[in-house]
Amino acid sequence: MKVSQLLHAMDKDDLIVIDDFDAPIDNMTIYLGTVRGITRDNPINKMHIESICADNDTILVLATNPRSKGGE
Repeated sequence: MKVSQLLHAMDKDDLIVIDDFDAPIDNMTIYLGTVRGITRDNPINKMHIESICADNDTILVLATNPRSKGGE
């Protein structure tokens, strides 16, 4: 599933944290805010979801770039 598909199903005021699975642990968080803050042309939308969980009314998403797996 792509991040854009998840965002489409969420309320625009929901809080979301998106972490990049391939980034070093101290630089993993690439977005923290409301769904509304992610524009259609943001590259985050094309990322593939590895894991989703919820914590204190916030959705936590671990994602990878499609090109990082298999050289797409």
